[in-house]
Amino acid sequence: MSEIIETAKQYIAQGNPEEALRLARKRHGKDDTENYLAILDLLIDEEYLLAIEEKGLYYQYYDETHDNGDYGERYFDEYLKKQPRSVNVLCDKALSQFNKGNITEAIEYMDKAYDKYKSYSPIEKPRISKKEVLMGKIELLIKSKRHEDALKSLDAYEKNYGMDEKSDLYKGQMLQKTGRNEEALQYLEKSLLNEDTLVGFNAKGDALYDLKRYKEAIKAYKNCLQYESKVVDDLELVTNFNYKAAFCCVNMGDDSDAVKYLNKTINMLNEHGRLPKEIEAIYQKCSFEKERILKKGEVKDEEFRQTRFFSTRTSIVILVIILILYAVLRYLGYG
Repeated sequence: MSEIIETAKQYIAQGNPEEALRLARKRHGKDDTENYLAILDLLIDEEYLLAIEEKGLYYQYYDETHDNGDYGERYFDEYLKKQPRSVNVLCDKALSQFNKGNITEAIEYMDKAYDKYKSYSPIEKPRISKKEVLMGKIELLIKSKRHEDALKSLDAYEKNYGMDEKSDLYKGQMLQKTGRNEEALQYLEKSLLNEDTLVGFNAKGDALYDLKRYKEAIKAYKNCLQYESKVVDDLELVTNFNYKAAFCCVNMGDDSDAVKYLNKTINMLNEHGRLPKEIEAIYQKCSFEKERILKKGEVKDEEFRQTRFFSTRTSIVILVIILILYAVLRYLGYG
């Protein structure tokens, strides 16, 4: 048995589980997962609640397989059997459900956490405030693309807590997604005054695009392009501002720039192989639009022109040389 485990056992025997948990967390910080989990198991055997949640959080965030896709939920369930009014663990369980794709259940647990805030378990203080619980629910709704529901919750947030940078951005996004573009711009402008964000510029561009204010929209999309290299695993977002920049140019009659943006979008999507249905439709739309523009004959595809081809005469000369070399090599016994 390791010295670390012996030390943890001594802390537990002395009635000091808090120190044992601190030791476990230190081992986790040093990537000593074996001793980290072993100490947690010792504490769980003693029914130390914080260790139960800690182990669930490990599987939710750190374990490569997330405990075979359970995301720590069985530990959160064990905790909630003992403390059903735990705001912290209700939020943990909501995230486990969300990670499993159970969106409705995830939202229900966030609602429970919000409701339980009036009488949360006296043995623990919630790590997050009541308004942060509501914001957590809003973020889950946004991720699950339940735009109308997110907007209703944002209205409740605004009524109870006022607005802040995050809620301005989210409300602007949701107003845009639900077709209320003029209102959306008011919130998005406030948000962007406080901080330049890619999602803010993208939503602003979409609002202006839907309002057919293409000259202003492309300015917003060009701002998005400055942040493009920082986007990780969000093909839908990157596709949106690239292809809409192209169609802003189309609608303004700027076919030359339109082809540049269309080429960029097409090439980018070509790199991803099989595409989701919605993005595949955008790919086809861009391809058809590029073909339409080029057929007019007023714009040349500069990217295509960069590919060099030999003339027919040069090609024939090269072929003759190859045939002569082949014949010589056969004569010398290499064929």
